[in-house]
Amino acid sequence: MSAEPRPSPDRGDAPAARGPPPARPVAVLGGGWAGAVAAYRLSASGIPVVVHEAGSVLGGRARRVERSGLAIDNGQHLLMGAYGATLAVLRGIHQQPDADPGLRRFRLVVAPFERSPGPLLEAARLPPPWDLVGGMLRSRALDWNERLAAVRWLRGLAKSRYARPDGETVDGLLAPLPPSVRRLLAPLSLAALNTPTERASSAMFARILGRLAAGRGGTDFLLPLLDLSELLPEAAARRVEARGGEVRLRSTAQVAAIRDDGVDIVATEGQWTASAAIVAVGPHQLEGAFSPGVAALPGVGRAIGLTGALGYEPTTTVWLGFRERLRLPAHIARLDDRPGHWVVDRHDVLERSPEAAQAHALRGFLAIVISAGGPHDDLDAKSLFGEVHAQLRRLRPEFPTPVWSQVIAERRATWSCVPGATRPEAGRIADRLYLAGDYTDPGLPATLEAAVASGERAARALIGDRER
Repeated sequence: MSAEPRPSPDRGDAPAARGPPPARPVAVLGGGWAGAVAAYRLSASGIPVVVHEAGSVLGGRARRVERSGLAIDNGQHLLMGAYGATLAVLRGIHQQPDADPGLRRFRLVVAPFERSPGPLLEAARLPPPWDLVGGMLRSRALDWNERLAAVRWLRGLAKSRYARPDGETVDGLLAPLPPSVRRLLAPLSLAALNTPTERASSAMFARILGRLAAGRGGTDFLLPLLDLSELLPEAAARRVEARGGEVRLRSTAQVAAIRDDGVDIVATEGQWTASAAIVAVGPHQLEGAFSPGVAALPGVGRAIGLTGALGYEPTTTVWLGFRERLRLPAHIARLDDRPGHWVVDRHDVLERSPEAAQAHALRGFLAIVISAGGPHDDLDAKSLFGEVHAQLRRLRPEFPTPVWSQVIAERRATWSCVPGATRPEAGRIADRLYLAGDYTDPGLPATLEAAVASGERAARALIGDRER
C-alpha cells in the first residue's frame, strides 16, 4: 500500500484551490547533521521534504544519549571558529545572526591538566595568521630557537598555500621540527583528524591549519552548550516541520527505484514515491541505502565502491560526575595520552538536567576524550574508568574521585584520514539522487563542518537541477 506523504496546507483547514496537485516531497535518508541541513535548506527554498531517520533521536554519529536522566552526547565534539558553514546554519536555524547560538567561544589554549605555570600554547590577540604565530613565540614549552623554528615552519606552510604531497603523513610533515614543537602540534592533528599521526594525511592537516589562518577567530574553540541533537538536527527539524515537512524517527528507508517521474522509497512504514532523494547516511551504511538495481547505476556504484575502501577510526568518551565543583586550568585541558588525550569541563550538562544532577549529588562534570584506537579498546568500561581515574590522580594527586561514570565508544566514529584516501563528493550521483555526509567533503576530515557543508552542497545541487 502506498504511504505517500503530502505537505501540510499553508492555511489551516481552508479548502484547497483548484490547480495542479502539490509537488511530491524530497526524501532525505538519514537524520544526522548532513541530512538535517539538507532538509532545512530544501524546506527554506519551498521544497517539501520527508526525513527518514532509523534511530530514535536525530544526530547520527553526533547525537544526544540519555543516561540516568543526564543528556550527554555519544562523543565529545568540538567546533572551531573557522567552521563557517556550521556557524551560518546555526545562526539561521536559531535566528541569531550576530551570535554563536548554543556555543561558548574560547581562544585557542593548550593548557596542561597537571599543575603548571601556564599554558603550553595560547593564541595571541592578533589577526590571523599572527594569532598562532604569536602563540608560538610566547610558548613556555619552547626555547627561543624552537619558537623561531616553529614560526619559520608556519610561514613556509603559508607560502605554499598549505599544500602538501598527497602521500605524506603528518609525522613526515612535522619531521623537520624540533621534538618539543612536534609534541605541541601532534595532539592537535590527532584531535582534528582522529587518525594517528604516523598514518594521518599531512595534506588534510595542512588544509585545517590553512582554514584556521583564513579569518579572524578561526582558531577559537567553540564548545557546545546544548546537546548535539538539540544544537542543530532537532532545531532544523522544527523548522522543517513548521514549513509542512515531516521527520520520521525509527524509520529505516531505502531507495528502491528511480523512475522518470520520481524515486520509489521503501520505508519501515510503507512505500511511497518522492520527487528526488538525498542520501545522507554514514559511509558504512551507504550500500544498504539502495536496492541492487539502483546500486548498479554508475554514479551510485562508484560512491559505494569508494566508501567500501575506507577504513574507520573509533573515538571513546569517558563521562565523569563529581560531588565537587571542579576548577580546570582551562575549559579544555591537555592530558598525557595514558589513556586520555583531553579533558573538557561539561558543567553545562548538569545545568540542563538539574533534577538528575541533584538526584546524583553532582556538582562537577567532565568529558575525557580518547581519539582514534589504542590499547584502551581492549578494556571493558569498568577497567577503562579505572585507567582514566588513575591518570587524573597521577597528574593531580589532590583531584577528587568521580561518583558517576559512563563510557561511550563509537567504533566507526570517523573514516581514516590517511594519505590517498579517495572519497565520493557531495551532490548529484544519479538522476534525482544526491549524496551528503561528512565523508564527502574533499577538503575536510570527518567533522561536523564537513557534514554541514555536504548537506548544503547536496541541497544546492538539487535546487539547481530543478531550476534548469
